[in-house]
Amino acid sequence: MQATTESFTSVPEDLIIRGADIVFMTDDGAKFHVHAYFFTRESVYWQQKLTGHKEPHHPLSKRYTPNDPYIIQDVDSRDLRKFLRVFYNTRYGDYSFFSKFDWIDILSIAHKWEFPLVKILSKRYLGTMGYGVVERTCGVHCTRIVDDEMIDRSYPNQVYLISCGHEI
Repeated sequence: MQATTESFTSVPEDLIIRGADIVFMTDDGAKFHVHAYFFTRESVYWQQKLTGHKEPHHPLSKRYTPNDPYIIQDVDSRDLRKFLRVFYNTRYGDYSFFSKFDWIDILSIAHKWEFPLVKILSKRYLGTMGYGVVERTCGVHCTRIVDDEMIDRSYPNQVYLISCGHEI
């Protein structure tokens, strides 16, 4: 793959990884046959949702299959593909195909789904592109990421990670 300034382009079909033990489906009907291991190892949010526990290495509490997938309503299929590409990358450590906007989408999901290491990775890559991440909280659980074009111009080259209860 070559580095481009264009956003990551994903394949339109379902994503099927050999040996997958969970199937996710987004609102547009795209299915993702992946390994629950990455989700339950890296995210307390997913540990709780998929196993009922707050620590890794517990079995899934339910089997999610192509006929009975886990429905994801808060992330679209295009952004989920980008996020999964962090784990299912064809070249270890090479994320040159992701643009700034791709990393913002990945950071948004990592924040929402409590993937701290993916969040750190996203911030690092945004940093190499000349962008810092500014986090703000107003107490209500809701996340949204905006880039510097949508908010205070006195902070050039910043990505804002907003946790608040209202639209910006």
